[in-house]
Parts: sequence; C-alpha cells; structure tokens
Amino acid sequence: MTHSMEKNVRQTRFAISDLQKRIEVLEATRDDLERQIRKLNDSVPEDNIEANATKEGYVAYGSYAKSVIARKENLRESLTAITDQASGLSADLRAAMDALDSFERVRARQMAAKAEKAMARKAG
Repeated sequence: MTHSMEKNVRQTRFAISDLQKRIEVLEATRDDLERQIRKLNDSVPEDNIEANATKEGYVAYGSYAKSVIARKENLRESLTAITDQASGLSADLRAAMDALDSFERVRARQMAAKAEKAMARKAG
C-alpha cells in the first residue's frame, strides 16, 4: 500500500475515534439534560403558570414555578441542539466508516494482485 494511502487510513481511523468520543459525550450530556428535566417536572409539573399562583407548602410558588418552567424550556432547547449535533456527527461517522471501508477494499485488491504476481512468477 502506498504511503499516502496509509496516511489516509490513519487519519480516517483517528477521525472515527474522535467522532465516536464526541458522540459519547453528547449522549452523556443528553442523558443528563433529560434527568434534569425529569427532576424539574417532579418539582413543577406545569408548563405554564401565573406568577401569583400559590401552592400549599411553598412561599412565592408562582415565581418559583415560572423560573423552573423557564429552566425546563432552556434545557429542552439545549436537548434539541444536542440531538441535532449528534445527528450531524453520526452522519460524519458513517461517511468516515465508509471511507475506511473503501481503503480496506483497495488494500485487499492490491494484496490480491501482489499475490497473483508472485504466483505467476513461481509458475513461470
């Protein structure tokens, strides 16, 4: 295999590894955000509330609930952004894996051609 192809294979393998790590980080972040949203939903199940709303056992529940609702919305927006990012990285990962597969097929053809030449020399 040529030096440039070996270099391409190494770069592609590095890119695959990097993409896999980045996807893992995004998945862990997504799991954490989902956990935070569930926790906030346990605290304030409403998605909209009046600022002056009351609830037994809470002082200024309406203000607290509004801040929790705003936090949940921010987390949902972050979750959407992370999902979009992960989707893009997954597409990049598939492309890199396809490229590596192509390099491996070229390598196999080159090795087969080399073996055929060696067999022809022995036979000839």
